[in-house]
Amino acid sequence: MAVTQVQLDQALELLQRGQAKEAEALIKRVMAVTPDDVAAIQLLALALAQQGKTEPARALFDIAAQRQPQAPEAWINLGNACLECGDPAGADHAFQHARSLAGEDVAALLGQGLAWLGLRRFVDAHTVLAKAFAREPEAADVRLAYAQSLSELERFDELAQCLVGVDAAALNIDQQRALAWLWAQAGSDEHALVLYQRLLAAMPADDESRVRLALLLERLNRIDDAANVLRMVTSDTGGMGALASARVLRRQGQVEQALAHLLPALSPPMPLAMQAQLRFEQAKCHDACGAADEAMAALALAHGASGKAFLERMPDNEPPAVLGWLQQRMQARAPEAWNVPVEDVQPVDPIFLVGFPRSGTTLLERMLDGHRQLDVLDERPALEVAIEFLRGLPRWNDGDLDESLAMLTPAQITHARDVYWRQVRRYLQPNGRLVDKYPLTMTRLPYVARLFPQAQWVLLLRHPCDCVLSCHMQAFGMNGGALAFASLDSTAHTYAAVMSWWDTQRMHVPARVHVLRYEDLVQAPVAELEALMAFLSLSVEQAQLASHHASAARMRRINTPSYAQVIQPINAGAVDRWKRYRAHFNDETLATLAPWLQRYGYGVE
Repeated sequence: MAVTQVQLDQALELLQRGQAKEAEALIKRVMAVTPDDVAAIQLLALALAQQGKTEPARALFDIAAQRQPQAPEAWINLGNACLECGDPAGADHAFQHARSLAGEDVAALLGQGLAWLGLRRFVDAHTVLAKAFAREPEAADVRLAYAQSLSELERFDELAQCLVGVDAAALNIDQQRALAWLWAQAGSDEHALVLYQRLLAAMPADDESRVRLALLLERLNRIDDAANVLRMVTSDTGGMGALASARVLRRQGQVEQALAHLLPALSPPMPLAMQAQLRFEQAKCHDACGAADEAMAALALAHGASGKAFLERMPDNEPPAVLGWLQQRMQARAPEAWNVPVEDVQPVDPIFLVGFPRSGTTLLERMLDGHRQLDVLDERPALEVAIEFLRGLPRWNDGDLDESLAMLTPAQITHARDVYWRQVRRYLQPNGRLVDKYPLTMTRLPYVARLFPQAQWVLLLRHPCDCVLSCHMQAFGMNGGALAFASLDSTAHTYAAVMSWWDTQRMHVPARVHVLRYEDLVQAPVAELEALMAFLSLSVEQAQLASHHASAARMRRINTPSYAQVIQPINAGAVDRWKRYRAHFNDETLATLAPWLQRYGYGVE
C-alpha cells in the first residue's frame, strides 16, 4: 500500500476518534506532496467540517464534486456542507445532482428534503422525506427530518405517531433540541418539559431552547414558570423570543411592556408564519388596551402573512375550497333503520359537543369534564379518522352521501366504530361516558347518525357577531382558518354556510340535540347546567361549577385557542365584545349575519 494511502487511512481513523485537528495536520502533509488527490481533498473537508470550519469545508467539497461529477457521494457531501453553511439553494442543486446519479438513495432523499425545508417548499420536502422515512424508519436523522415536515404542514396527529418510541438519550445534542420542540408541537408536553430541563442543565447558555420552553409553559398556563425562564435569557432570540415575552407579559397584565417587546421584532425579515404569530399577538395586546382600530390593523397584517404562509404549504399555490367538505350532505330523510342501536362491544355512543368555533364550547367542556361520570375528548379528530375509513370503501361516492351511507353493511359500520374508539383511546381511556368536543363535528351530522344512532348532541350558540369577531382574532393555524377567517366578511360567510348546513341537515337526519346559548350559560350557569345535565340523565355535581380550578391545575394542555380563558372563573366579560368593534362590521357583513341574529334571538344594537 502506498505511503499516501496509509497516511490517509490514519487520518480517517483520527477523524473517527474525533481528533479532527490532528487529522487536518496529517492530511495537509499528504497534500503538500499530492495536492490534487481527491480523497485527500474530501478528508480535509471532513476534518474542517468537524471543527466547525464550514465555509472552507464547503469549498473543498465543491472541488471534490467537480472532479468526481459521477460520484453521488461527492454531491451528497457538498449538499450537506451547503446545509451547514445555511445555503439551502446550493444544497438543493447538489442533492438534485446526487439523486440523478443515485436515484432514491436515502442520504440523497434526506438532504433534498432538508434543503426544501430550508427553501420553504414544505409539500415537496414532505414527499421526499416520507420516502426516506419509509426506507429507514429507525434512522434518527431521517425520522426527525420527516417529523419536521409534518410539523410544518401542521399534521400534528401524524407527528405524534412519528415520534412514538424515539429515544432522546440516543441522540446528539442538536437532535435532542429538535426533538424537544417537535414533542412540544405534537402535544407530548411532559416529554418536552423533561428534555428541555436536561438540555438546559447541559447547556445553560442555550437561550433558544429556553425561549421555546417558556412558550410551552405559557401554553400550559404556567405563566409564573414561563416568566422565570425568560428572566434567564441574556441574548437576542429574534421573533420567537419577542413572541414568548409578549405573551407572558400580556397575560401578567403588562400590556404596554408586551407591545414594547413586539414592535422592534416586527421590523427584520422573518418567515411568514412567525410574522403572523407576532401580528396576532400584537392584536391581542391592542385589544387588551381597548384599542379596536389598532387591533384590526394588526389583524389585517396577521391574516395577510398567515394566508401567504398557507400558500407556501400548498402545491402549485392552489388552495382547497374553503369548507369544501360541506358539499357532502344528505338529500333526503334518513331511513328509520338508522335509529336502531348498534350492537357491539364498544361503549355507549358519545355525546358530541359542538358549535361554531369560539361559541364557548371550551367553557362547557370544562364544566362537563368536572362530572365524575363523563370524560371529555378535547378537540381530537377521532371521528375524521373513521370518516376517512368510510370514504376509502369501494363504491363510496362523496357526491351521493345518501346512497354511500345507506349501502354500509353492519360489518363496515362496526369496523368504522372500532376505528373511532381506537383513535379515542390514543388520547384517553374513558371510564365514564365520552364527551367528544370538536366544534365542527356539527358538519358531520349524517356520519354520526349512521355510526352512533344513540349519540346525543350539545349545541352551543353565541351571538353571531361575537363568534365572527373572535374567530377573526384567532390564529387557528395554517389548516384551521387561514382563509375562512381572513376578514370579518369572510368569517361571516363561513358562519352562515356552517349554520345553514346544520339547519338543512337537521331536517334530514335524526339527532337528539340540546341547545343552549353562551350568554345564558355565563349569566345563569346553575340553571343552564341543570337543564343540560337533565338532558343527559345526570345530576349536577358541585365540581362542575368550579371547573376553572381543575383547568388551572391541569398538567396537560387545553387544545383550543381559548386555553387562557378557561382557567378563569365563569364571567360575562366576553358578552357583546363585538360592540367595541361595531364600526368594523360593514353593512354586507351584518346583512350576512342578520338571518342568524333573528333566528337565535339576538339583536344588532
